[in-house]
Amino acid sequence: MNSKKVHLLFITTSSLASNPRLVKEFETLKHDYACFVLCFKYQDWSLQLSEEIRLRNPEVHFIEINRHKEVLQTLVSKIVHKMAIAFNGLFIKHLNVCAFASNDKTFQLWSHAKLLMKKHPFNRVIAHNVGAFYPALRLSERTQAQLQLDIEDYYPGEAVYSNDTWEVQNRMYLMAQSFSKADVITYASEGIFLECETHFSVQPHTEKMVLINAFKAIDFIRPEVNSTKKMTCVWFSQYIAQNRGLESVFQASAILPDVEFHIIGNSKQNFVSDIIIPENIIIHDAMEQTKLHAFLSSMDIGLALEPGKDLNNTIALSNKMIAYAQAGCYILATDTFGQTQFLNSLDFQAGEIIHSNLAETLQHLDKTLLDVNSKTERWHRAKSISWEHEQLKLKTLLK
Repeated sequence: MNSKKVHLLFITTSSLASNPRLVKEFETLKHDYACFVLCFKYQDWSLQLSEEIRLRNPEVHFIEINRHKEVLQTLVSKIVHKMAIAFNGLFIKHLNVCAFASNDKTFQLWSHAKLLMKKHPFNRVIAHNVGAFYPALRLSERTQAQLQLDIEDYYPGEAVYSNDTWEVQNRMYLMAQSFSKADVITYASEGIFLECETHFSVQPHTEKMVLINAFKAIDFIRPEVNSTKKMTCVWFSQYIAQNRGLESVFQASAILPDVEFHIIGNSKQNFVSDIIIPENIIIHDAMEQTKLHAFLSSMDIGLALEPGKDLNNTIALSNKMIAYAQAGCYILATDTFGQTQFLNSLDFQAGEIIHSNLAETLQHLDKTLLDVNSKTERWHRAKSISWEHEQLKLKTLLK
């Protein structure tokens, strides 16, 4: 595949801004392939950021589903979802029932995908989360397009918020059926790859590859000298909420008033407004990626405080972990498989695992690890894990 005539369709249940891995992939491939993206347009924090992504990629064909405008189709999709849940126990190995019961956006994605396949001769369809697997699989079967799955998370190991009895089984069955038909599978971490290997079978010709969610090296500026005279720590995510490891930040801030903690993200369910914020904790709204990466370069320590709340959280590798490394921050991470494996895989000391608690680790940290020379050395060495490196692996999958 090396021609603009080759059509790629990316499918996701997310918005553009909330799926940065998807964005990096089509921005890498858009110059050599005709890229189409079927996604959702949400009226939330991601709206403006998604619009910026769309505008900077005029070569890409975006089909954004706005559920506020497509009211009838959205209603039908939700009804199908509820009906599928009602019959789930009777049809636990029925692909349609499992798919529609698992996600109320799947039917809507499939409705749009059917229209698209009548207009465009897709050569490959790339599904970017479990809710997108069914439409991608069905489109592949009907058009003979190659099927590529991106396993950014281990979906059966994530929290279940509805249909408690059958949802894990639904995800397992969806993945099993999709894996058995996939031509290419990419994994966002070694831990996710290893877990999937124990559960799902693939065809002999299926290509499999770990493709970490790295960022472009050019997005990270040379680390700056810390002019605050204080040790600075940063934590970021799309959402600031409970069960994200932030409890240890609040505990440490009370013990270490001279350490500055920066928390970046959108407050979920009034998490920030419901607590008293100490003076040495600074809350920032979610930042556009370029601004965020520049901000990280001014920080000393990146906090990767995954609580291991479920299996996926234990084996996945978060965006923040990679971004900290690329910015030159010294990483303090909780002892999950994904984070430990990542630090051990690097050929330089990017950080360490917290073995006691955050406050004690900060108190005993070697301060020379935080000077600008150490930060700059880590920044240089991390270029080996940049997207410029990872994207070469992605490109080989389309040749």
